[in-house]
Amino acid sequence: MVKDEEELHRLQRAFREVLGAYARPGTVHRVEATPQDAARPAEVGGHLETVARMLVDQAVTFCVVDGAPEAAASYLADETHARRRGVSDADYVIVLPRADADDVARAVREARPGTLVSPETGATVLVGCSRLAAWPAPDGKDDLGADLRMVEVRGPGVRDVNRFFVDREDWAAARAARRDEFPCGIEIVLVDGAGRVVAVPRSSAVTVALASVQEVR
Repeated sequence: MVKDEEELHRLQRAFREVLGAYARPGTVHRVEATPQDAARPAEVGGHLETVARMLVDQAVTFCVVDGAPEAAASYLADETHARRRGVSDADYVIVLPRADADDVARAVREARPGTLVSPETGATVLVGCSRLAAWPAPDGKDDLGADLRMVEVRGPGVRDVNRFFVDREDWAAARAARRDEFPCGIEIVLVDGAGRVVAVPRSSAVTVALASVQEVR
């Protein structure tokens, strides 16, 4: 739920950025953080909350995937007035940045694919990351010291190939294992702690390259 004019403008700017990310899959865009709220669990993060609030409202359903999701899910339910559901029934699946590979794999594996008649009912999975970086200007390692892996995206909206770097590839492996046939499938939106956003629509083909940042600089 939008509380004031400042928040409305912030969400409008975020909408334009995420729309641009969808129009150019695999390119890095930026959103602003939702201001700190004493009620917000630390594991949510202001930038992930911005994207969640932009997409999730009382007309849709959502779930939070994490080792201990209750505090985050309760907070987002209070803020958005959206209904909570299980992973396989939710319109939006929100994976917190601290979620481990098993949690990410479960979220992506179980997310609703839509149907041939109504592919738009496929779920959107928001995946929190530690670090995203744009190609061709990788900026080193993430804050945790883990090498960033290069991801290549092809398909509609991509002239040849778009590339970006991300600190986790578990979502890509789980997405590939689904073997969805277009137009069915899920949308994935990656969000890092600095507000960088990358969209991977269901129509995109994704490859995680073997190269790390250090190997291509």
